[in-house]
Amino acid sequence: MNDHYLKKLDRVTAILTQLQSKPVVRAQDLAEKFDVSIRTIYRDVKTLENAGIPIVGEAGNGYSLMDGYKLPPIMFTKEEVLSFITAEKLMQKFSHQSLGSHYQAAMEKVRSVLRNSDKNLIQNIEKQIDVFSFHTDSGDSLKNVIPIILESIADKTQLNIRYQTVDGRIDNRTIETVGMFFEFNFWYIMAFCTLRKDFRQFRIDRILEISKTLNPFLQEYGQVNDYRKKSNGNKVRAKLLVDKKIMSHLVNSKKYYGLTEEVETEQGVELTFETEWISDGFPRWLITFADYATVLEPESLRIRLNELLVKMVERHQ
Repeated sequence: MNDHYLKKLDRVTAILTQLQSKPVVRAQDLAEKFDVSIRTIYRDVKTLENAGIPIVGEAGNGYSLMDGYKLPPIMFTKEEVLSFITAEKLMQKFSHQSLGSHYQAAMEKVRSVLRNSDKNLIQNIEKQIDVFSFHTDSGDSLKNVIPIILESIADKTQLNIRYQTVDGRIDNRTIETVGMFFEFNFWYIMAFCTLRKDFRQFRIDRILEISKTLNPFLQEYGQVNDYRKKSNGNKVRAKLLVDKKIMSHLVNSKKYYGLTEEVETEQGVELTFETEWISDGFPRWLITFADYATVLEPESLRIRLNELLVKMVERHQ
């Protein structure tokens, strides 16, 4: 069997996997995924149909397997089995506790369809992989909060939450959840707040009570990252000159604090930011590497930084 037919066999098998895992699969998406023409995908689908696979749909509308049709369990490659082990270790360290039991149950189902040789492979190697994290238990009071949030997103229905703000206040809000994201060791939800008539983010471990409603969303929403980029206030331009030797420690945080431009010079790296947190969050972050940075603008940032440094010295004298 030549290379051409081997590639086709691999591609046709992968298309069958896509059909098993999704309700509808478009030929255009498959063509992009496998880097072939749409006509090639049409021929591959015809190959599956000729092999007796009952495929519903047609070119231009998408394909799916006939409802109720069952296929034998998929066999995983050794590389895929090893990836499961790594993913499981990451989930144990970084997943929210409300997802832990569900993921464990899902992994048990995956393990149940593995060949004995793959089960032995997992048993032999899973103790040789570990993930070390400095993240501490947030002490969440709600054990099933993320599944409730995900159901709300899927059903497009509002949630009622009782929420503790960063300054300790307790608020009751009705929200329409756009999506979730994990950042700086915490899970957040981005949502439209019906009280504020604007988009807000809520840290999940600060939700004290949560309940689903039957009230539908008031509007349609896009992807969660579209709303994270939106500003809820006036942004201020800040500019720093930072020593090159500290830059590797700022890779992730500089983007979080609104980096818009980075220019390398003989004196160091000039970083330009657009930030809403010029009086508190931004200068407190700057303190962590202030001995390697110079404030170029605005003057108010320099003043605020000096105020915080004076308070630190007075407290620790």
